[in-house]
Amino acid sequence: MRRLLILFSIFASSVQASGDEELPGLQAPEERSSMYTGFTQLLDDDKTLVKEELIDLPEEISRLALYHNGDRLHRQIPKQVHMMIENKIMNRILESGRFEVIQCLECRKTQVAMKADQLKISHVAEDNQALRSLGKKVRADAFLFWNASVHQNKFTINLQLVDAKDNKLLWLKEYSKRTTLEEEVEGFDSVTYELTVGAWGVSAERASTTEAADEDVRGITVFGLRRRETTSLDDSIEYTLAFEYFTNFSNRDYFDVSGVNLEGRIIADIPSMDKLIDTKVYLGLGQAFYNDTNSLIFRFGFEFPFFKDGFVDYGVTYIPESTARWLDAEGYENTGKFGGSSYDLTLGLRF
Repeated sequence: MRRLLILFSIFASSVQASGDEELPGLQAPEERSSMYTGFTQLLDDDKTLVKEELIDLPEEISRLALYHNGDRLHRQIPKQVHMMIENKIMNRILESGRFEVIQCLECRKTQVAMKADQLKISHVAEDNQALRSLGKKVRADAFLFWNASVHQNKFTINLQLVDAKDNKLLWLKEYSKRTTLEEEVEGFDSVTYELTVGAWGVSAERASTTEAADEDVRGITVFGLRRRETTSLDDSIEYTLAFEYFTNFSNRDYFDVSGVNLEGRIIADIPSMDKLIDTKVYLGLGQAFYNDTNSLIFRFGFEFPFFKDGFVDYGVTYIPESTARWLDAEGYENTGKFGGSSYDLTLGLRF
């Protein structure tokens, strides 16, 4: 009976190690979901595999091969989660533009053997000489060893960069994130907040009731607070909800344009621009309330990075022209036109 159980363990391990479908019942669905979400949050964190850290690694290392040196079967990490972790690590490395990543099929091979009634799991490179030979075979400058583990709701990924020529340890890093199942469900979406200050070139007019010239004002200042959300279903699409206060600081003797704007916005990444500058396009629709009237606000433009946590929006704002009430001023109408199309310039800071 004991040998029968051991043989069944070997068979189940061999199926998973070879990349075939997992046997039903080896992993509970709720555990799989929890692990997938937990590691997704860890790898999507801005503090994980920071681009500047990868750029500062030794210049002589250009061709990189990923090598999983952990036992995912022993750690009880499902195949889907295992592949997701490796793909996300690979994507973060490629996005840095620092390394050329090699598909090392040999690095994926895991051998399962039975010795003295004990189950032994081994990898291709069992010693330093074998690792150097593997490096020559796949023409890699270095191996990025990685393994993942979960313990008491703490998700951990360990990385080691090893020179393929002399087995020298070049870089060592551990990333971890502790979370509960409730926090994983609530935190499935990534949320940040932003403070913004900007300018709209919207104009206002006030007609004179005498021979004096009409008055106008061009340009208002906007202060805002935004909530930005990214779903793990598609991290190239973001959504924002903003509360903005706008007012004019010029020609206040004749105008007092003050109001609030509630805006929803969709922001999409433009991958084709990544090599030049990380560019995003935005489309916003808001409802503004000002000077005894209200109006829709349409906004369209592009977002560019500005320092680490800052950004710049540059685009077009359109407010349908409407009649607004102004402060009482002798010789001028009490109402006038406000609105039209103009530029939209915004500076923002995430926190």
